[in-house]
Amino acid sequence: MLENIVLVTGAGRRVGFHIANSLHRDGYHVLAHYRSRTPDVQKLEDAGIETIQADLADSDSIMQFAEALKFRCHTVRAIIHNASSFTPTSDDLVEAAQQYHQFFYVHMMAPFIVNEALRDRMRGEGGAPADIVHITDINVENPTPRFDIYGTTKAGLQNLTLAQAKKFAPDIKVNAVAPGPVLFTESHSQEVRQQMMAETPLGVEGGAEPVYLAVKSLLTNPFLTGVSIAVDGGRRLSKR
Repeated sequence: MLENIVLVTGAGRRVGFHIANSLHRDGYHVLAHYRSRTPDVQKLEDAGIETIQADLADSDSIMQFAEALKFRCHTVRAIIHNASSFTPTSDDLVEAAQQYHQFFYVHMMAPFIVNEALRDRMRGEGGAPADIVHITDINVENPTPRFDIYGTTKAGLQNLTLAQAKKFAPDIKVNAVAPGPVLFTESHSQEVRQQMMAETPLGVEGGAEPVYLAVKSLLTNPFLTGVSIAVDGGRRLSKR
């Protein structure tokens, strides 16, 4: 069984890939979760990082994932919940209801179940607490109506951060990192990108590294729990 694991969910691409790869580079023993195989999953494996596949789209698959983790991991140093679904809310109510199910499972139920399942296996270093980090979003503070299902389920994850920070203390610290415009997608037009940068006081696309630095700061600070670090270049201050 694996010892002193740092589990990173949603590590198959983008920010999750960067977090998993950077943790491995900095000496952590990483177990990288992914939903679908991507070239980045292969890169993680080529670097010597262990991977685990699971689709977190329903309660049965989440429970199976939790059981697989318990079977595979003897001790866990940290859990980084990065897995996410991100699309605008559909105008069709049937489709919107399906989105709500999916986002609830990925953003809220999976972190709750995994954290509870691995709670007794979590061990910090040198007597310090272990760590759970939830990757939320600045929509938690200032929601965008077009992404209201996404935002409200991420807000649920933020509330889970606070609840479990109380529940798991003093053995486990539970914190959040709330990214803003760190990595644009192909769906972002040039006009949208320019608007987002205009609403961001620091005026640049942040990239994945600032998110990783926030995660690492939480892992290395023994006296932070129940906090959320906004990694958004200040955009939450002026976001419409």
